[in-house]
Formats: sequence, structure tokens, C-alpha cells
Amino acid sequence: MIALDVQTTTRQVFVNIAPWMRIVFFIMITASMLVMAWQLEKRRRLWRTGERPGFTRDWRVWLQRLTVYALAQKRVHKKSLGALLHLLLSSGFIVLAIGTTLLAIAYDGPYYFHHGWYYLIYEVTLDIFGVAFCLGCLLALYRRAWSKPPSLGHNWRDWWLLSCLLAIGLTGFLVEALRIHFTQVQPWLAHWSVIGWAIDVTFLRGLGLKTAQNLHLASWWVHAILVGAFFVTFPVNRFLHTLTGPLNIATRPKRPMGALAPLTMAEVEESGRTGVAELRNFTQSQLLSLDACMECGRCEDACPAFASGKPLSPKAVVVDLRDLMSLGGGNVHETIRDETLWACTMCQACVQECPVLIGHVDLISDMRRDLIGEGRLSGPPAKALQQIGNQANPYGRSNTDRLAWAEGLDVPTVESNPDFEYLLWVGCAASFDSRAQKIARATAQLLQQAGVNFAVLGREETCTGDPARRIGDEFLFQERAQTNIETLGRRKVKKIVTPCPHCHNTIKNEYPQFGGQYEVQHHSALLAELIAAGRLPNESKNDDEGPITLHDPCYLARVNGETEASRQVIGAAHDPEYREMPRCGKKTFCCGAGGGRMWFDEAPEQRVSKLRATEAVATGAKTLATACPFCLNMMTDGVAGTPGAEEMKVMDISELLLSRQAK
Repeated sequence: MIALDVQTTTRQVFVNIAPWMRIVFFIMITASMLVMAWQLEKRRRLWRTGERPGFTRDWRVWLQRLTVYALAQKRVHKKSLGALLHLLLSSGFIVLAIGTTLLAIAYDGPYYFHHGWYYLIYEVTLDIFGVAFCLGCLLALYRRAWSKPPSLGHNWRDWWLLSCLLAIGLTGFLVEALRIHFTQVQPWLAHWSVIGWAIDVTFLRGLGLKTAQNLHLASWWVHAILVGAFFVTFPVNRFLHTLTGPLNIATRPKRPMGALAPLTMAEVEESGRTGVAELRNFTQSQLLSLDACMECGRCEDACPAFASGKPLSPKAVVVDLRDLMSLGGGNVHETIRDETLWACTMCQACVQECPVLIGHVDLISDMRRDLIGEGRLSGPPAKALQQIGNQANPYGRSNTDRLAWAEGLDVPTVESNPDFEYLLWVGCAASFDSRAQKIARATAQLLQQAGVNFAVLGREETCTGDPARRIGDEFLFQERAQTNIETLGRRKVKKIVTPCPHCHNTIKNEYPQFGGQYEVQHHSALLAELIAAGRLPNESKNDDEGPITLHDPCYLARVNGETEASRQVIGAAHDPEYREMPRCGKKTFCCGAGGGRMWFDEAPEQRVSKLRATEAVATGAKTLATACPFCLNMMTDGVAGTPGAEEMKVMDISELLLSRQAK
């Protein structure tokens, strides 16, 4: 008998709802959805005011990104209240939306499948995720009312949204409980509607059937009206990101994190500008990304410029541009101050943390290009650009001094060793900066000891153009890139190794935009390979080093994903005195030199390197290792004057490894 009951179990979809009420309900829901569609179309038209679409149109990329970042929410899951409530809210909303859609299909479709075991499992599943949904709403309300993370965006619409969603969930359970009560559902069947049954037996005992029926009707209408109100307000509150977030995730331009978008002379001649001055100068993809932001604050929490007190918040840049878009557009520089744009180190931490893949750095880069085109840069960074143009390096030194670092080392050049396997790309810092020159010397000596067949370009090497591109002078960058690509082609270069993560990133990820294809390694990767092959010993530890900690360069670890090689070089795995900083690997914290900031003057209290030096000192390490000439200089300055760092040494991994060879 029970088996027969199971096969025929179901419930009336519109129980207690008169036919005319159903008509009113359908009219109301249809009207609310039409209003929602109209408002969404208004947003779409704002996106379309942008220039070329700029969307990735590869469905394979869409599928992969949606699976990883939208469905699995790779960048949301971490040990925090925000991550937990988002998981509860999103999973609950998705399952409840699917369940409601399936019920509508069963009701209006040609075949009514809402019965039997399907119905029973359906009831349990929706109750479980309904509880998750309500709990997520409560946690979100708590977070805004009491926890109040400073980076979390908030406005009055959030109270309406969360209250509306919570009320929808609670009234849904109440309607179910009242239905179970006044229809007198058999206990064994009522148990499948876990929450409704629990409410019935706990709170509705003794309630008259007629009273329950009237309360059911009233609750049902409250629930229906709230759903309609949610549809109407969906496009104008934070929940819009549930649509725009996945759209941005799927269609964001496919490009390596470390590569900025190129600008052609044809585009400049057609538009008469070199960057973004008006909001409509952004691409349609970028304008869509503004509406994808839900102001979670992860970008702001990770931003070194914001942490050091500079006038930059990646979240604020996106929100301010979005507000400008809502007003119909206008001049971006009247909304985003010049000093805000120049504060960015372009470390990509904001991009790495964003759950919906917003390209904050691309937005800032495009606006910087316009500032350069308008001549709105002065002082040391402007001089550095001038020197890149005149002397092919930002230090203003003659290229005849490119090999000064190699004095007494008998370093092979492309002329003396034309059959080299590796080209050692030294970079401007290691060529001209007196402290960074020790990195070039150590690297060359290690390669010689390991018997690596390498050569250097010497005076033929020029700046890769990385500082120019990051500051915003795109055509100075392209001039340097074309010159270097021609040189590398003439010398038949196939493999490149460099101690500079910025040179590494530029040659690897940006030169292919102009036809330069090479196998590029950071010196940490090659040194780790040589150690693994037994060509360089790394067993003895220099007693003078003391406990070691490692600062991961942004453009090596975060941008290019190389985190283990540096640790292998310094022997972190088998060194009991190795101390890892809390922010490390791909979650590293910037030294403050990127984005051209190396050549900007800044107040001592706003130096990012001071914050990082404090983290290093807190580990108790006596040696701070890094793998970038810019990081080496910035961290040396940061350590100086930091309490507790009086005896801390700052060394490149190549210097550490070379010092061990002498033991």
C-alpha cells in the first residue's frame, strides 16, 4: 500500500488559489519580468556605448572559465564568513531557482512528472537548500550590521535585497507548513517536507483548518508579491552580478595576466587619442565588467597602494566608473584623479583576487595612456621615459656601459660565442644599478660553473620597454620591443634566461604580440634545473645566512605562476630554519616598484616596501631572499630603518647560491 502511495504522491500546485487569482499572479509575474528585462536592456545599451566589443568568443574558454570560476567559484572559497555566506546564498538560490523552473515546466508542460520518488526527493532537496539560502541571508545581514569589514561595499539597497530574499525564503517555508496543516497531509508524506512539517508540528498545533487556509492564502500572496518585487529591483541592486559576473567571467579577453592590450597606430589615427579619456572609449567588455562588480572588497584588501595609504582603491575605481556609466558617461579624469592612477604598482593582486575576473589593471592602464598622450606626467618618471627613448634604458646611462657589471668575469658575448644555447638577458637594473649588478655577476658565475653554454648581448641589449608600457607610453614600449625583436632575430635567439621577472614577463607574454616567440626562463627556474641535475651543488648552508625568508616577486609568482623554483634554489624544503611569510607564492605582497613606481617619488610613510619589510622581520629571519633586481633594491630600502631589521641582509637567490658554492 505504501509503495502505491509513493508512486502516486504529489501535491496540487495552486492549492487554495482561485482561478482568477492564478490569472492575476501570472499577469503580475509577467509584468515584473518585463520590467526586469527592460532595465537589463538599458544596462546592455550602456555597455554597447563602448568601442570594439573586446569579448572572447571561444566557447571552450567560456565553458572552462564558467566551470572553474562561476560554478566551482574558485576565487570565492576561503576560510572567511564572506566565503561561507556566499556559498550558502549562491547554492541555495541556484537550487531553488532550478526547482521553481522545474515545477513550472511540470505544471504547464505536456507531461506532469512532479510525482512519485521524484516529488519526494524534490521536496527534501529544496528544503535543504532553502535552509542554506535563509542562513546565507542571515549571515550576510549579520556581516553588514555587526561584522562590517571596511572593504565591503554597502548601501541601503543591500538591506532591501537581503531582507527581500530572506522574506521570500521564510514565507516559502510558511506557505508549505500551512498547506501541510490545512490539507492534513499524511505524516509519512509530510516528513519529506522537512522544514514545513517541523513548523507545522511545532507552531501550528491547535490552529483551526479554516484559519490555516486563510493564513496560507495571505502568506502565498506575500510570497508572490516579494518574488515580483525581486524581479523588478534585480537590475538595480547588487544581485545583478549573478548575471553580469558569469558573463564577464566567460567573455573577458583571453590574454596572459602579465600582458597589456596592444594599441595600433591605425587605432590612434582613427580615434585621435592614445588612451581612454571618455567612458565610451573603453571596450564593451570593459563596460560590462563594471556591472559585474559586487564590491566584495577582495581587490582592495590585496592592494599594496591602498594598504600603504595612497589614494587608490581598485574597488573604488570600478565603482566610480560604474556610477559614471549610469549617469550616461563622461570624462573619466573628472572622476578618477591622476594621482589615483599613478599610485598603481600593477602588481595584479586585484585581478588575481577578483571572483568575477574584472581587469582593474587594464582599466588603469588605458587611462594612464591618455594621461601620457596629454603630457600629464612630470618629474622622475617622465625623465625615465625620456631616457628610455634617448639612451634605451631608464637610468640614462650609455649603452656602452652595458657590460660594466661583467668586469673580470670573462662573460661570453654573442660575438665571441655565436653558437650559444641560452641568451642571458641581463636587464637594465642588473646592468646599471650598482647593487643589482651583483645579481648579474652571480648568475653568470653560476652558469659558468654549471657549464651552461650562454652568451649576453652586451651593448646590443636595450630596455624591454616594460617601464614605458606600465607607465602608459605604449608606442615607446613598441619601439623598444621591435628593436629588441629584430636584434634577437638577427642573433637567432631561441632560449632566453633572465634574472628580472619584468623582463621575463615582457619577453614571454608581450613580445609575441609583435611576432617575438621565444622560450623564456627566469633564472630561478634554470638554476633549480641545474641543481636537480647535479650540475650545481646546494647542500651546504652558509652559516652567516641565519634563518631565511623569501619575498616572491609579483611578476614571477603571481603573474607567471613560478613559485617553487626560488625555494628550490635556496633549499627551503630541507632547511629547518626557513621561515615563510604569511603572504607568499601567488598571494605575495608587492615591493612597490612595479607599474613604473620605481621612478616615482613617494613619502616614506607610504612606501609599500616598509609594509613588506615588517612582514619579513616578523618571521624572525636574518636573511631576506628575493629573485628580482627591483625587489632587491626596494626591500633593501624597506629593511633600512625598520625596527628589528638592523641585522637583516637582503640578497638575491643567485647571490645566496653562489655564496654556498664557496663553502
